[in-house]
Amino acid sequence: MKYFKNLCLVLFAFIIASNVYALESKTLDMFDKDRRRNIPVVIYQGDNINKTVVIISHGYGAKNTEYSFIADSLASRGYFVASIQHDLETDKPPPTTGNLFDRRKPLWERGVQNILFVISELKKIEPQLNLSKVILIGHSNGGDISMMFATVHSEMVFKIFSLDSRSYPFPMSPKLEILRFCASDDEPDEGVVPDTGIQEIYAKGARHIDLSDRGSSKIKDEIQKSIIQFLDR
Repeated sequence: MKYFKNLCLVLFAFIIASNVYALESKTLDMFDKDRRRNIPVVIYQGDNINKTVVIISHGYGAKNTEYSFIADSLASRGYFVASIQHDLETDKPPPTTGNLFDRRKPLWERGVQNILFVISELKKIEPQLNLSKVILIGHSNGGDISMMFATVHSEMVFKIFSLDSRSYPFPMSPKLEILRFCASDDEPDEGVVPDTGIQEIYAKGARHIDLSDRGSSKIKDEIQKSIIQFLDR
């Protein structure tokens, strides 16, 4: 009987390990020669890829590796996920005084250029992917980058997920579906979120930074399930 129990434990561990190793993550150090800028990207993918691309943009103070709970979940369902590191150690910190919209706009424009460059590189190394319509997920400042990208390049975007982005106005296009996750410790700037046309979910007890790998299992589970439901509808 003891042998049987041990065998079951071994088989269970093997099944868990098989599921884990079915997912692959790797870091690509892309370099934009025109801007002389390094753009690190973490790629997540499973054994089966449905050709749909998800681009994740991190929040300021976080890393592109801190959204693995979303990336792994989507990769396990066949999505090709690219998580971009927008901020580098050599960059100046974002402005905190004055007209923040105008002063931070160059940072968002830089992020838009990063996304465009990553898409152009993926076309070369992963030609089987559908890069004509991508899914954007952005946390905080990364959400602002995503909203600017969707405003300027709406024809390239399928759906958008805002993890509590607060500064760049959401695009008002009936063709774009947007789901916004809201934290409990602050509010978006006036005029950022439209009164209609945007689905919002308040993550109970979640602070702004909790909408990343730093959040509790309960918060992350809620975000995962909501993203999958929104994609499947």
